[in-house]
Amino acid sequence: MKQTDKQPISTNNSLLILPQTFSLRSCLWLYLVAISCTIFSVLLLDRPLSTWLHHNIDASAIFKPLSQMPLLFEGLSAIIILACLNSAWRKKLASMALTLMLTIVIASIARVGGKFVFGRTWPETWLHTEAGSNLSWIHNGVEGFHPFAMGTAYNSFPSGHALFTFALVSVFWWHFPKLYWLWLLAMLGAIAGQLGQNYHFLGDLLAGATLGVFCAQLSIALSRAALTYRKRD
Repeated sequence: MKQTDKQPISTNNSLLILPQTFSLRSCLWLYLVAISCTIFSVLLLDRPLSTWLHHNIDASAIFKPLSQMPLLFEGLSAIIILACLNSAWRKKLASMALTLMLTIVIASIARVGGKFVFGRTWPETWLHTEAGSNLSWIHNGVEGFHPFAMGTAYNSFPSGHALFTFALVSVFWWHFPKLYWLWLLAMLGAIAGQLGQNYHFLGDLLAGATLGVFCAQLSIALSRAALTYRKRD
């Protein structure tokens, strides 16, 4: 087939994820598996794993830097977006900058909305105010979902750190697929850091990771559609 005979990849019948294009059916199956793993973890793994981590893992020097993985990619995203203020860089980075901006907006909405809808308590007690401390599984034997409950004491699910890490890293993975090993390490590092610090239940992290990939997938599709529409004009 000649170069002139090649047709552009259509996004109408497929969904975009990381460096590949999967069919709608494949994406639905992948998300179904991810959701099933999250539910399985919430029902059977979260409590015993959190208890085990509390009693057996004490490696803050290793896990704490990894737990802040979103800050690294938020910083990189900001640099790319600000670089577009320069016309020369704008030509090279406009597509990625648009995708990153959309990802940040969509991920922020998903993060706030998800935490408010599910209202899950935390594995550890870390919030201390004059009104008291947040209830937790480790210190109070309390773990549960309280939909639409107000306050940070009910913000464990989904994990915002996992959500933002997987969302932003997925965008980088899409634009630089040859560095897939680096992006994969960043994703796994964020999960290990949050889990090692017992900041979140495993189910929180799986939910955040799944939602993050979906946010990136949606942002990539929207940015591609916007750029295609602009070229037609």
